[in-house]
Amino acid sequence: MRRRHVLSLPLCTAWGTAAHADNAAGMVSATPGGLPLLLTAPHGGTAALAGVPARTQGVVLRDAGTAELAEQVADTLQARTGLRPYLVIARFARKFLDANRSQDEAMASAEALPAYRAYHGQIAAYVAELRARHPQGALLLDVHGQSQAPATVFRGTRGGLTARRLLQQFGPTALQGEPSLIGQLAARGHDVHPAVGGTSLREDPRYSGGYTVATYGSQHAEGIDAIQLEFGSHQRNQPGLARDVAEALLHFMRHHGLLTP
Repeated sequence: MRRRHVLSLPLCTAWGTAAHADNAAGMVSATPGGLPLLLTAPHGGTAALAGVPARTQGVVLRDAGTAELAEQVADTLQARTGLRPYLVIARFARKFLDANRSQDEAMASAEALPAYRAYHGQIAAYVAELRARHPQGALLLDVHGQSQAPATVFRGTRGGLTARRLLQQFGPTALQGEPSLIGQLAARGHDVHPAVGGTSLREDPRYSGGYTVATYGSQHAEGIDAIQLEFGSHQRNQPGLARDVAEALLHFMRHHGLLTP
């Protein structure tokens, strides 16, 4: 049986009370993998949380297609390599719980806490397992969607903070050069931001990296390199997007020593 590791970060606390345990059951899809890669998707779910009032502050709209995109990328990677990435997908609707926020900001009621902890507890466990199994490095890719620039994918690393190991080892080209994720997506015809080859790591402040990458990124001693990608609504309707993302990931991981050629 695979040993479960727990990341010692503030969010990794005890599970909710038994009275609210039903709000954790079936609300998170999680599968371990064989690649040094964890895909997370916090905003693609549609399920209601029993007894939980809707949030009245913050964004409540679903990132349509992002859960499906993460699953399709995982399937494509398995078809190409014989191995799957780790995968954690929130099935609950964002209007009840925003898993890409701190616990205090994520919900309007404590009844949502078990689902929140189920989601982040699984990510923390997988990050610790990835660190143990892949000492050469691993990547967390947080999959999001946006509609403000429908044809553009935005990178979010808090100005490189959440990918500190990559920057220290390879420099800025690891994030915005030709072998970077956005560089490889641009090579496949996608509009990206920041621009490939730019000298500044500054990102669009709307999409510069949320709670997930900030919590599990390699700026923490027990984290891994973490990148948020915000895919435009038009991009998410393209049938070849999952293939392009999978190919970009493979090129990126091989170039940066996460995966042998």
